[in-house]
Amino acid sequence: MISPRLIVTTGDPCGIGPEVVLRALASSSRRLPTVVVGDLSVLEQTARRLKLPLPFRKGVEVFDCGHSGAFKPGKSGKHAGKASLNYLAAAVHLLKAGGGALVTGPVTKWAIEQVRPGFVGQTEYLAEAFRVKDVVMAFVSPKMRVVLLTRHVALRDVSRLATPRLLRTTLSLTRSVLQKQFRISNPRIAVCGLNPHAGEQGLFGDEEQRVLAPVLRALRRKGWKLEGPVAADGFFAKPLTADAVIGWYHDQVLIPFKMAARDTGCQLSIGLPIIRTSPDHGSALDIAGKGRANPGAMAYAMQVASDAHRA
Repeated sequence: MISPRLIVTTGDPCGIGPEVVLRALASSSRRLPTVVVGDLSVLEQTARRLKLPLPFRKGVEVFDCGHSGAFKPGKSGKHAGKASLNYLAAAVHLLKAGGGALVTGPVTKWAIEQVRPGFVGQTEYLAEAFRVKDVVMAFVSPKMRVVLLTRHVALRDVSRLATPRLLRTTLSLTRSVLQKQFRISNPRIAVCGLNPHAGEQGLFGDEEQRVLAPVLRALRRKGWKLEGPVAADGFFAKPLTADAVIGWYHDQVLIPFKMAARDTGCQLSIGLPIIRTSPDHGSALDIAGKGRANPGAMAYAMQVASDAHRA
């Protein structure tokens, strides 16, 4: 096997992961040696069904996990969840043994939860695997960069979980990756308010005054370029001048991001000891096996991971 540099998992074998991986590999201009972690039989079946080439040539190999039994496109479940988890575990093993950057294919969380109760997402799995406490989920594209203060949590829990410490950590990690990976010496970061109109001076909630304002004031005194709290509804309606935008919860920043960066964006995990990206979409079981999946986000995730690993 080649020395792993770019490691790509195929995600849920019943989802669009195998398809977008094959399409992205066929069209990608990557320069890093690549190892695809999944089931060779699934990749071969996907290629035959959709009349796609198997782009396994010099510099691209398969780490075959060899699961028995058939995986039917669009029909995920416990067996597919176990396979998805095994792909991820194998990728972690390769990374710890030989280093490299990681691109994770989309998984079906409820399927994995059947074999790993309490599973929240791949980001949290990787944080645990690498024994990292503070990990931030960012989404990047040529048009926009957004960062989540909280990730996959119920809206009713956001206010409780978004503490001043979490905000300081998120701002610090975001600023660091903008400086190191995107080479912006003193980045401008905007922070959304939680409530309508960013709280309207406490009329609609006090989280902006109680949590955001003190942290932003202290960091501005250190010379950080920070904007906020901003009202998210109006902020995303005009041209962005910030290098990154931090939102309190998942949909607050991911709705505008996915509208602006459709098929050209990816997730970037900040705080892990490795470079890790992932396409900004799910396993899309409804279109799996139909040849309709756009590989743009997967190709972009591979590009970002490759560029970051070479830097």
